[in-house]
Amino acid sequence: MAVDEEAVPGATLRQLSSKSEEVSAGARATAATGSDGNVHRAITHQGRAESTRDAVELKEDADRRQEMEVHEWASRKWWSDDQECRARRKLDIRIMPLIFVTYGLAFLDRSNIGNANTAGLSRDLGMSDSQYQWLLTIFYVAYLLFQFLLLGYKILPPHVHMSACVFVWGLASMLQAAAFNWSSMMAARFFMAAAEAGFGTGVALYLSFFYPRTEIGIRFAWYATAGAIASAFGGALAYGIVQTKSAVPPWRLLFIIEAAPTLLMSVFIFFLLPDSIEASRFLTQEERNILRARLFSIEKDLKVMTGDDEQKRERFLKSFDWDHSFKALKDPLCYMNSILFFIVNVGYGGIPVYLPTILSGAGFSSLRAQGLTAPLYLAAFLVAVCIVRISDRVQLRGPFVAILAALGAVGYFWLATLDGNWQRYGVLFLVTVSLFTYIPICYMWLLNNSNGESKKGFALTIFGTIGQCGPLLGTRLFPSHERPYYRKGMWISAGLLLFAVLLASSTSVYLAWVNKKRDRAQAAEERNSEHGAADENERGELAEQENERRIVDIAQKGEDSIYFRYTL
Repeated sequence: MAVDEEAVPGATLRQLSSKSEEVSAGARATAATGSDGNVHRAITHQGRAESTRDAVELKEDADRRQEMEVHEWASRKWWSDDQECRARRKLDIRIMPLIFVTYGLAFLDRSNIGNANTAGLSRDLGMSDSQYQWLLTIFYVAYLLFQFLLLGYKILPPHVHMSACVFVWGLASMLQAAAFNWSSMMAARFFMAAAEAGFGTGVALYLSFFYPRTEIGIRFAWYATAGAIASAFGGALAYGIVQTKSAVPPWRLLFIIEAAPTLLMSVFIFFLLPDSIEASRFLTQEERNILRARLFSIEKDLKVMTGDDEQKRERFLKSFDWDHSFKALKDPLCYMNSILFFIVNVGYGGIPVYLPTILSGAGFSSLRAQGLTAPLYLAAFLVAVCIVRISDRVQLRGPFVAILAALGAVGYFWLATLDGNWQRYGVLFLVTVSLFTYIPICYMWLLNNSNGESKKGFALTIFGTIGQCGPLLGTRLFPSHERPYYRKGMWISAGLLLFAVLLASSTSVYLAWVNKKRDRAQAAEERNSEHGAADENERGELAEQENERRIVDIAQKGEDSIYFRYTL
């Protein structure tokens, strides 16, 4: 996100840079004068300290003025709403379909083992129920261990990183069809998960290269809903493949057919996915300038950004701000969101792989169980899209998470107590819809309350690492000897979701209290700094300058700024 000098109205970045150099030269001269022993032998120690302090204060004042002047270019809206919408629409058309389809394929490849097992996987390979559970567990163990790969978006060109991840997991997924025993299936699942770990959660970091904080959440939510539509498609596809008469066993054919689009998608990503705004050649120069200005962050080192060396600026902008990222380690909200993600993943991770088994154990034939999964996921996708849109419009996350967790808990409670097959199938709609909608809103909550690319990346690593421990528990809650009702798994899932209701509700109340406290502090500051401007124009200019100062304060201090407001 290098700054284009031609795009800066008024004072150019070169002028700002030379201004900074002049101040630096003055500071050096002052310091040199204060340190010359021949001239200043008679000056007291106190005088030398005051001289040095004056030089430092002069330099700091110059840096602050430079920050304000450069940020004025970025914060002043010199483009129209139509121009911004047109540029954003071009980004959406290029990026969103690619990542939506890719995540759908990822979810299909990781969860089709449930349909494959219903089609005879365990029987043909002579696997016990315990061995099958380990096939599910090993995926999430590897996914957990390789969460750090999401930082590859900051190290490699994103189109290279993402296409490599997609190709490797697609190949591993297809090689499951060639498995001849349990060990070979374990190996394929391990490598598939390692590659998927480098893609999934890091997409939120990738989106931050193109969209401001307020726009990432809804786009990542759309991306996350692809899991539901992929599961619906996978259930319908599995239904058709199982009925196909072929010399190849249906479960092997299922792995081959569903992995082939993933391998093809890696080629599309390599050639079509943009790495950055600057590399987006489908945008005009004016559109790139607009999108850069929307993303401008004062937390970057302005001296580097105003330098003449374009490559040095690009290298710096791609570097990782470790000091800022480590703030995520001390942020309680990061851990709160991670716990919420863990809870939902207990059920979310197990549903796709066990739903056909649950339906089959409830009395439906294997073939019928494959087909009955599709309506559940289709309903989850449609509801998730609507709820996510409403959540984004009202800018509320916690209350929606609490309500969805409560609905999921009620659903699991009914599943633990009901006996009728069709009654349980109806309740599965409630569980599936609530969990699949909960996931994207939980992501949105984390992203909305994390400021800065580097912290966002580190927060997502913590979020994914803790959250992906959930499926390690969830995939082991439904052993075959507890058929057909799996009551223990249902009760555990219900209890965890009730805890999520309490956690999301209490966090929302706490964040509302913090926002109110900051409202009062800001109001007191405004009362103490009333300026009594002579006319309306002067008051407007001062108000604009104050607004810019607040933007800079948020960029520098992040969530610690009194002007930052948490999303509830």
